[in-house]
Amino acid sequence: MKDACMALLSHAVGRTERLSAWNEVFALVLLFAGTLLFIALVSYTPKDIPSWLWFSHVSPANHPAQNFIGPLGAIVAGICYQLIGVFASLLLAAVLFGFGAAKLFYPRLRVVRRIPWIILFLISGACLDQAWRINYLLGRKVPVDIQGPGGLIGYRLSDEHRGLLPAALGPVGSVLLVVGVYLTTLILVTGLRPIHLVREMVNLARRSVAKMAEWRVRRRIRKSDLREKLKTKKERRALEALQKQLKKKGVPVPEPVATMISPEELANRPAPKVVDTTALPTEHLTSLGRKPSLAELRGSTEKPKLDTSVETTVSSWEDYVLPGFALLDERSSEGRPATDPAELRQVQQVLIDTLGQFGISARPGDITKGPTITRYEIYPAEGVRVDKIVSLERDLARATRAERINILAPIPGKDTVGIELANTRKVTVTLRELLQSSDWDSAREHAKIPLALGKDVYGKTIIADLAQMPHLLVAGTTGSGKSVCINALIASMLYRFSPEELQLIMVDPKMVELQVYEALPHKKALVTDPKKIVQTLQQVIRQMENRYKIFAKEGVRNIVGFNARPKKKEFEPADKSVEVGVSPAKWLSAADTAATTEEKIPEKLPYIVVIIDELADLMQTAPADVETAIARMTQMARAAGIHIIIATQTPRADVITGVIKANIPCRIAFQVASKVDSRVILDENGADRLLGQGDMLYLPPGVSRLVRAQGALVRDEEIRRIVKFISDQGPPVAKSDFERELEKPSSSQDDATAEDEELVEKCIEIIRQEKRASTSLLQRRLRLGYTRAARIVDILEQRGILGPGEGAKPREILVDLDAVS
Repeated sequence: MKDACMALLSHAVGRTERLSAWNEVFALVLLFAGTLLFIALVSYTPKDIPSWLWFSHVSPANHPAQNFIGPLGAIVAGICYQLIGVFASLLLAAVLFGFGAAKLFYPRLRVVRRIPWIILFLISGACLDQAWRINYLLGRKVPVDIQGPGGLIGYRLSDEHRGLLPAALGPVGSVLLVVGVYLTTLILVTGLRPIHLVREMVNLARRSVAKMAEWRVRRRIRKSDLREKLKTKKERRALEALQKQLKKKGVPVPEPVATMISPEELANRPAPKVVDTTALPTEHLTSLGRKPSLAELRGSTEKPKLDTSVETTVSSWEDYVLPGFALLDERSSEGRPATDPAELRQVQQVLIDTLGQFGISARPGDITKGPTITRYEIYPAEGVRVDKIVSLERDLARATRAERINILAPIPGKDTVGIELANTRKVTVTLRELLQSSDWDSAREHAKIPLALGKDVYGKTIIADLAQMPHLLVAGTTGSGKSVCINALIASMLYRFSPEELQLIMVDPKMVELQVYEALPHKKALVTDPKKIVQTLQQVIRQMENRYKIFAKEGVRNIVGFNARPKKKEFEPADKSVEVGVSPAKWLSAADTAATTEEKIPEKLPYIVVIIDELADLMQTAPADVETAIARMTQMARAAGIHIIIATQTPRADVITGVIKANIPCRIAFQVASKVDSRVILDENGADRLLGQGDMLYLPPGVSRLVRAQGALVRDEEIRRIVKFISDQGPPVAKSDFERELEKPSSSQDDATAEDEELVEKCIEIIRQEKRASTSLLQRRLRLGYTRAARIVDILEQRGILGPGEGAKPREILVDLDAVS
């Protein structure tokens, strides 16, 4: 087999070499023929034509012939002149010579396909020569033995007295037709586009003028700036060392000048500003007082009022009080002193000087100090490519001794380039600081489910609406701040909703992250068993479908319209099948639609948020079922008021699949290990350059631009205080109907379809006849696939007919099938 492949390969290579050789031979033949024809045409004399030709008028002919190519050249040139005239004959020589040269350098050029266009090109050239006497413009006289400048063809077609075209189209029409055919065939023969050639010539002229102007500017700057006169790197380094020595001695040294920035450009730039978003106002610079006890909080006269932006249901939680801000730690003034602007400007000058060493001139812009990073903005000179600045990332990191550096070239919405450096001392952004901001107050008015995420580089509080997302993906490595972010999201919802307005379904395969919320009244279910996770997701899907049935019956489109619908009368007719005013806690069950014939419709429905703490564990347990369930929920659950928050510390492509990403456009990425992980989460690089400890990239819904921010910090002690404050307001939390449904053993009647029931009956009959049971037996007898046969065996095991599997042994039959039959 190997020898055959080698023989086939050698045959193909030899064939290619032979074709290449023949192409070169053909090209040389064309070049030789074109050259000979041109010489024969130029040296043509009618007296060289032998007397046996029909157009010979001299006898005897010259001997020897005066034509440079001899009698044969005279005969060929005479025939060309007789048929197509002077101009077209020269065109034929040019075509042969041109295609020979083109074929020599471009072997793939097809000449045979262009022969019809070449013939039309020569005929149209002969007609033009006959009509316009082009040969006189070329300085060539008409030989005396031909009928006209265009030869026999030009004379018959384009002569103004006897030509066919002037007789049919007139003088003007014939000329227009001939010119059109000539230009068209010229384009088809040569492949050149005149409009494209004109455009390229204009662009070339413009580029030449621009380069000339740039050269003049550079020459003027080179003459005026001393630093540009240093021709070698050695002299430049010597000048920099001299400047450093002068600075140490206290001698004033002029600041370096941006060599490529003109005074007109400087005049149009705003004055740079230094903004420190981490500095606390003077009214907040107070010492931290003693933390209030729980008794003091409950005995306080000023209690936080229940949110009035949405209508709440009247139930046992009518006296519910939202948690107060005193449960959260105050923001500390330590580590938040006002930064000296001179230090920031000095770092910015180091960046500009480093760029200048590589021939990039820039002007300083604004400086913004954020909680984790400081963004230095610069104005590059005109004509500087921003990609060149990005390529100097490591050199800038070396010059500034920065831990990590990130370059935004350019900053979205600005004409500046941003260089982000990590702060030496990071500032903590607490959850209390975000909840006490005016942005949170305004978000509570218009947002359905507000979430406090953190602060961006410019100090702006980021408040997102989960209902608009409508789902969220959070990913990052261990220790990057992912779990703290989940706690901050949950705390944000607890500061906004009562247990009747919001319910949480938590999936925690690791059994450590979300256990603190076990006593929370908002908790609808807390699932830690990996075997019940798929059942939990399927139950959420059934509940979503039940909600859509209720929406259709009530004539509303979503949960907002359902909760805002007019209230029904207290007294309904006795034959009404709908019971109004039922508490949501009694209604929310996954299997209540089959329990009674009368469907119970609650007065209001709460929002449901499903929180999955570790997606990787779920994908290892049942990847196909989990992916299908998540995809179905993310596609349909928004209008039903069900939202999903998925977190993972393993951002691999087999965990965060394309189906999951396509339905979750809003994402938060913390620090990851590689660019591949960053592209899996955000579809672009950037997360691999984050600093950890809450430094994140946030992709808002409906926007393709990433926002770098510092996530909110909420400690475990604060979460425990919030959960204790909420749980103390009501009775002990009992297991919900949702959790009781999960504890029930899976019913085979629910899982088996009508088609499965038919197969079950057939399998029971086969087992009764064979007195043994195995998957392979059912495969052979019923001609089933392995998956289908194994499913039937599992159903029989669940119903207690067969025993558990014991390796390759047949299953034990637990029931006397003869007695049953």
